[in-house]
Amino acid sequence: MIELSIYDEIAGFMAGMDPKKVIAFRPSEANQNRLDALLDKQQEEGLTPEERSELEHYLIVNRIISLAKARAMKLLSAA
Repeated sequence: MIELSIYDEIAGFMAGMDPKKVIAFRPSEANQNRLDALLDKQQEEGLTPEERSELEHYLIVNRIISLAKARAMKLLSAA
């Protein structure tokens, strides 16, 4: 039996809600701008511990959403 990570469980849950909406999801412009700013700052001058934590949260959420989108596409292709 394959053990699912918490990310896979959340992604599966999200994808099952409404696969088309999951696939269409995009972060708000403000959140995308903040992520871009953190990534730029990380390369240019480094991040504070708080900023590093914030970036890690963005990356975790991005991973979950990517998994959900992949599962949603699979659900739609099976239908």
